[in-house]
Amino acid sequence: MPLTHVHPMILPDHVFEILAHALAHEPKIAASRNTSVNLRDLYERHLAVVLMQAGEPIGFIAAWPVEEGYLEIGSVWVHPDHRRRGLSHTIYEAATTLLSGNGHIAFQVTTNPLAVRSGQAVGLQPVQDWTSPVPWHLTCQPCEFVAPEEQPTCPHRNATCHLQVMNHV
Repeated sequence: MPLTHVHPMILPDHVFEILAHALAHEPKIAASRNTSVNLRDLYERHLAVVLMQAGEPIGFIAAWPVEEGYLEIGSVWVHPDHRRRGLSHTIYEAATTLLSGNGHIAFQVTTNPLAVRSGQAVGLQPVQDWTSPVPWHLTCQPCEFVAPEEQPTCPHRNATCHLQVMNHV
């Protein structure tokens, strides 16, 4: 069955309710910000991509405004029944197309090796120096590994945690 990369098609409310529920059950996704209202808002502002199949959402990615001029790529999700089929690459590719040229610096911080590979495959560039082009205070909060006072010298940077930035902002 074909996939539909949905944007800017109008989607019914239940799609965002399904996505909010699914994202809330993913252990590495910050559930508190993933309400159906927030997800719809991002989608309508052209900061999110929904993949649909047979009228149901099977994939999602968002770019969250975190500070003036910066978007954090996150809330990447593929329905469990559709994983291991290359859809994360499809989602990242759609997001980079959507965000290209919007004047913001889009970045992601992830501990997920699949997210690192998918991001790099569509042009997200790894960043070794976590102070530029994204201020480090945007990349290290909240952190599950170290206390805030230890973040400037965190040993997890570029080892467990990876920072990637879109190369065409």
